[in-house]
Amino acid sequence: MRVLAVGLVLFAVGAVSQVPLSPPPAPEAVLAFLQTMAISPEVKAALGPVLGAGLATGRATPHVSLLLLRRLSELPPAQAEQVLAVFPRALERGFIVDTGLAGSSLMNDVLKLLMMGHPWELVVSNLWLRYSLLVAAQEVLLEHRVIGPGAQGPGGPLLPQDRLVLETAWAVGDFMLAQRREPMEAFVRARLLNLRDSVLPASTVDPLLAVLTPELVQEIERRAFQPERR
Repeated sequence: MRVLAVGLVLFAVGAVSQVPLSPPPAPEAVLAFLQTMAISPEVKAALGPVLGAGLATGRATPHVSLLLLRRLSELPPAQAEQVLAVFPRALERGFIVDTGLAGSSLMNDVLKLLMMGHPWELVVSNLWLRYSLLVAAQEVLLEHRVIGPGAQGPGGPLLPQDRLVLETAWAVGDFMLAQRREPMEAFVRARLLNLRDSVLPASTVDPLLAVLTPELVQEIERRAFQPERR
């Protein structure tokens, strides 16, 4: 079953990048649309302030955020709320939730799967797995002193280490979902080396490469499946 889910997720990777480009909306337009959605006031109150802060600091982009909200508004409110409940948690921890139309992050993944018409259970399970991996990656990198405490919230300055957490979690998740035969540490190392000096500064990624071991990446995977991550 996991192999089937993986194929569906990976097949959807290019979906968002096919969306016709248009001038990005203003952050105020994103927040205004959120208030028009047929979801509970509690969900709006939980998401609105942190999403606004995330848009201001670059942890989310107006274009993808609005695309996702529009797509969720077409769903039953209970389903929309099920997805939207994850984003305040992520933003409150300072995670990047959206890297633009061609990026890989929580909002992008949900939007891709919805656009491809994949089963709702897959959308939700993939979202929670990716969120749990972000939490686990942040914890493990902190414990290994690869990163510092950071902003721990959506309103602080966006740091290169925030992108390192995202890319590390995403690499581990891609390996898990694809069930690749090569060692996970080798897969993650190759991904980080590919991003070095392009997406990630060498000064940010090199400390992780220096301590990257099979045990480190396996610890991220193990923690992602602990119940308290949900």
